[in-house]
Amino acid sequence: MILRILVISFLFVSCSEAYKKPNYVKFNITSDSIFVTTKNKNVSNIFIKIIDNNTTERFVDIDKLDEKVLLKFNKSIVDTNYILENYKFYGYYGVSNLKRYDTLYNYQLPFLKGKRYRVLQANFGSFSHYKITSKYALDFKMNIGEEICAIRDAIVVDVKNHFEKNGTSKKYLNKANIVFGMHNDGTYVQYAHFKKNGVLVKKGDSIKKGQIIGYSGNTGFSSEPHLHFTIYKPTKNGLVSIPFTLNAVPSVNYKKGMYAKNN
Repeated sequence: MILRILVISFLFVSCSEAYKKPNYVKFNITSDSIFVTTKNKNVSNIFIKIIDNNTTERFVDIDKLDEKVLLKFNKSIVDTNYILENYKFYGYYGVSNLKRYDTLYNYQLPFLKGKRYRVLQANFGSFSHYKITSKYALDFKMNIGEEICAIRDAIVVDVKNHFEKNGTSKKYLNKANIVFGMHNDGTYVQYAHFKKNGVLVKKGDSIKKGQIIGYSGNTGFSSEPHLHFTIYKPTKNGLVSIPFTLNAVPSVNYKKGMYAKNN
């Protein structure tokens, strides 16, 4: 039984964490105004959720590599301390109002033609596939150094490639080597637990369905070599795991112990 589940390596904070002003929010001060701004340094769209002390929420969508003004204040009325005391800012990948995505897309198995691998943990796995960010994840047992292939065309949004240790304590939760990508319908994918220096792609790359993107490993919160992957959609509270079709089979039909072969 595998003892792990990845935690996405977000650049942004989660509403569930203790709040502190994120470093991507800046104050630009002129002679009469204070502008609260943010710059999206990602190759993916993002959005900022702003919550004031009246618990009113507003959302600002920001295109990749774009910069926007989030709020504007009269400097004679408020100062930056007032802003920090009365407004909170949370950033997320994607768009704030994704209404449609391709629910019928047929994803490819994440390994080479002719290979077959066993499911270690399926959707809703009782050990770790039960959270909103992981309930539709799948894990395949793969020895270290096996080729991992893209299940769909994507733009690489983030990569971690330098970790080499694994373990079952919480200190390993954010120490898996990963590839995090965005699909053209606004959904996202994460592949996790590559071996150290085993990722073959970099941030900003366009990857193709079936392309080898790296080599399996045993990094992060893990007790044995395997591949974990999840499909996400953006929501107003962040990314959530969603069901998908893999090799013409609904993800919920992949059961622990069964083998999947890429014919």
